Amino acid sequence: MDSSPVVNGAGPSGKNSSHTPWFYRLSRPVLFLTISMAFVGGYLALSVPISVFPNTDFPRIVVGVDNGVMPIDQMLVTITRPVEEAVNSVPGLQKVTSITSRGSAEVDLFFDWNSDMILTLQRVDAVVARLQADLPPTAKVETHRMTFAVFPIIGYSLTSDTVPPNKLWEIATYDLKPRLNRLNGVATVIIQGGRVPEFQVTPDPARLHAAGITVPDILDAIKRTNLIDSPGLIEHSHQLVLGLISGQVRTPEQIGQIVVKSSPTGIPIRLGDIAKIAPSVAGYWTSAPKTVSSNLKLEKSPTMTLIPSGFARVCTISIVCGWQLFATKKVVL
Repeated sequence: MDSSPVVNGAGPSGKNSSHTPWFYRLSRPVLFLTISMAFVGGYLALSVPISVFPNTDFPRIVVGVDNGVMPIDQMLVTITRPVEEAVNSVPGLQKVTSITSRGSAEVDLFFDWNSDMILTLQRVDAVVARLQADLPPTAKVETHRMTFAVFPIIGYSLTSDTVPPNKLWEIATYDLKPRLNRLNGVATVIIQGGRVPEFQVTPDPARLHAAGITVPDILDAIKRTNLIDSPGLIEHSHQLVLGLISGQVRTPEQIGQIVVKSSPTGIPIRLGDIAKIAPSVAGYWTSAPKTVSSNLKLEKSPTMTLIPSGFARVCTISIVCGWQLFATKKVVL
């Protein structure tokens, strides 16, 4: 009986397996790994949110304080130093830096990278809330956790050759901004530019002196009148009806009818008798660069810009697609 000779190390084809390429010998594991990575990549491509910036929780919290036009020295003593001393009790705090300017202060808190920033922000808010009673009543304190979500992700411009800037501001504030805020993933929307409409009251010094009225009296009269209040509940047909009394003013004529005080003879002195009321727009003031804080400049911007910021771990593409779906509808200005 004849038998074919067997050569050590030779396969059925008669070639030595030691000279076979590695990718030929490991073809099945390589193919399995390639297919698995393709499936994992496809799943991540459909599930991972697409953002402009990566999701990073920086161990930093910013405490901002606004107090009008208070001088720098007074801001440093009455606001910045007390805030710095109060936040030192927050666990995990490593470094505190601050910037003080006229009427504003910014305190930066740096923590350990292993700190839970959500819990740390709550602790900072609790410290600031306890400190609020010791600060001036006009001071406004805000705390923010620094993440990439605080940066804007996209901007939209609103321009018109026929609509005035104050009307553009109203359209952007009361029409476009609420719709943009309702998009899934949008956290805040900032409006830049335009002109905020307002009414300007210009008192006559001679008439103020003759009537014995001061500027604070005018401010108090406007605050007391321009509101909506409820006198209570009224019973009617076995039902309780909530009554509302509106004193809101919407035109210069209505503002002129506000009673500031009464004369010694009992005659009411109205705001239109001692001041001129006219429609106006609020000025947009910014500090001039590389100058002292008392130098200000007025910027005129006929273009309205809406800048939305999204939450963390939110797909930016979905926000843009949602806005484009709304923008395809014709908006009549």
